[in-house]
Amino acid sequence: MDSEVARVQIEDIARLKERKKLTYLLDGLYGSLAAEVNQPPIVLNLEDMTGHRGSADKLLEVSMNALERMEIGDGRNIIAATTDNPTVMKAFRRKFQEKFYWVLTFPCFLHGLNTIIGEICAHLFMKRHVTKATRVVTFFNGSHYWGGQLKEQAKKDGINRGLKKNCESRWYALVLQSMSVHDHRQSLSHLCLREDAQKKIGGLSPVAPDVVTIVLRDAEFWPAIEQGIKVMKPIVDLIGDEESRDSPLASCMLGLIRLAKTISQLPIEDGDNVDFWQHTKAVFNRPVNGRSFKFMVEVALDIAKQWRWSEQLAKMLVADLKDYHKSSGVFSGGQADALDWWETLPISAERCPLKAFTVIIHSIVPHAADVEHYFSGLGGVQSMKRCNLSVQTFESLSKLRASYANFLHKVDHEAGKPTRRKHAHMHTRPEHGLDTALAVELQRSFAWVPPLAGASCNSDDEFLAGPESITDEELLEEFDRFENEMLESRGLQEGTGEVPDIFKGDIIDWNELEKVDKGITPTGFVEEIDVVARGSQGMEPGWNINALLTSEGVAQ
Repeated sequence: MDSEVARVQIEDIARLKERKKLTYLLDGLYGSLAAEVNQPPIVLNLEDMTGHRGSADKLLEVSMNALERMEIGDGRNIIAATTDNPTVMKAFRRKFQEKFYWVLTFPCFLHGLNTIIGEICAHLFMKRHVTKATRVVTFFNGSHYWGGQLKEQAKKDGINRGLKKNCESRWYALVLQSMSVHDHRQSLSHLCLREDAQKKIGGLSPVAPDVVTIVLRDAEFWPAIEQGIKVMKPIVDLIGDEESRDSPLASCMLGLIRLAKTISQLPIEDGDNVDFWQHTKAVFNRPVNGRSFKFMVEVALDIAKQWRWSEQLAKMLVADLKDYHKSSGVFSGGQADALDWWETLPISAERCPLKAFTVIIHSIVPHAADVEHYFSGLGGVQSMKRCNLSVQTFESLSKLRASYANFLHKVDHEAGKPTRRKHAHMHTRPEHGLDTALAVELQRSFAWVPPLAGASCNSDDEFLAGPESITDEELLEEFDRFENEMLESRGLQEGTGEVPDIFKGDIIDWNELEKVDKGITPTGFVEEIDVVARGSQGMEPGWNINALLTSEGVAQ
């Protein structure tokens, strides 16, 4: 095995040195990867962090060691770092950027979508009913007899999947749980109507009275579950569609816009809670707030200053942004694949700094899905029955596994087979875009085995329904913790003025979105772009953003 590990290590180092637009992905418990749009990720290291304090300094130390081992310790090939977004990761991203001034840092886009689901569910009406759904699931999955009875009844009713538990902090699992409970509505009703379910017979315990009440007598419960699924399932679809390595920043943003369009077109039906719908709109309008052209230029100049571009390059960048804003000259036209459009733009990056700027931006991997896939996929390498591997051996096996998986991915791609990931807990499609229909394939793929049945040791659902599966009481505690975090975060982000409504078209013109999806690729050429090489040889630029905005006519 040592010779094979050495071969993979040499190949990985060579691949890393060739790439100039890597995104550093870090998992705070285990290790890190180097990812790139449309390229397989490369494992940098596997680190046992359980015996250390999860501090930003320790994470930085582990990261630097990983980069040094893979011979990219100068960081020149890295353009961005993406992690999930707890406080320690925010501090790590800040320290990592201090180490490599040109690196842009981002919280994971998919974790952000998960947080949106959490905020939507935090509405008092929906929180009350998803907690009831968790109570139903907890009871039947915790009762050998009644869980088995429900399984048998579900088979008679043609239901081939079991009740899915929710998991702490994975808010998208609330949608999956709601869908599984909704699918079992008929079976649950038949079961709870039985005499032995409503009262003790022969000394055997009936179904818990509060569960019977929820299933049979709560007039709000089932309409609330249906409304929650209708509103939140498109967000889960987007998470599944955008978690592949061919989803750059633009794809994620377009997916978010399409999601807003989908939700804006959802009808309010009889029995829907209007206040919950208004809450959903308010939550969704926060992350998609519109911004002025001046704001966009300020952000671009702030990045250019971070990259230590000269004042002359900054002025050229502003001029390009003006032309791009008017869709004039070389910037006319467009298509959904932003990275391809900019790379093939028929003008050199020397003459058009905006091309160099946007190629880098659109090369960023905006989510940490690759690192999540990598570590959850190692469940077959080390398990409860095989847990004595040393960290070094485990890392070697994991690198071999990643190398073989990348090889098979390449073979499938060359053979024209779909290579986008498909999960038991996510819906994905071979083509880009958002699935707005409630696909039958999604329903079939949500398979959770009740307690009395044997479960596959490699099931994706072990990632969902493992030690983190929680009860209704624990869910309420998690809601309280989450709401406190949101209040603190919102207090730092509150702005002034009226918030534009994306659902009314105040921010996005839906007709323009269709034009983007049908854009035509211009003929051009692809050139190598190095973000560090364009800077002022590491010197701090002397120009001022506000002064430049005024001189270029963007601000008064």
